[in-house]
Amino acid sequence: MLKQKLNLTFTIMSWIYEKHIEGGAFFMFPIAILLILNLSLIVYVVYQLLSRKNISQKSVELIRHIGGLALAWGTLGTLIGLVAAFDALEEAKGTIADYIIYGGLKVALLTVIYGFFAYILSISSYIIIKVLDKKASS
Repeated sequence: MLKQKLNLTFTIMSWIYEKHIEGGAFFMFPIAILLILNLSLIVYVVYQLLSRKNISQKSVELIRHIGGLALAWGTLGTLIGLVAAFDALEEAKGTIADYIIYGGLKVALLTVIYGFFAYILSISSYIIIKVLDKKASS
């Protein structure tokens, strides 16, 4: 049973790593850095909240803004990827196999999916922290 769970975990992690590399380093690595930075900030703010210390509202707002930046960066990566794919299609001047087009579109959409994941995590954490902070202050 444990071996199956470890195998499933390894399979999921290797799939995520594969998609991360496939999406391109220029757009995927900054989103990963923003995600790690945001997770660190979320843990810090939650720790401050649980130890009943005053939390900086700037830190809470920064969580939301970092998530928005990750989404914007992912969207920019998708748009640039789509423009590059359409430029390549235009230059081909012939019939291109469908699987090549579909593969290019899939790669172009990976950055926005990754950025959207970071954004959802940020906004969810932001809302939870705001609610918990209101309860703690009242």
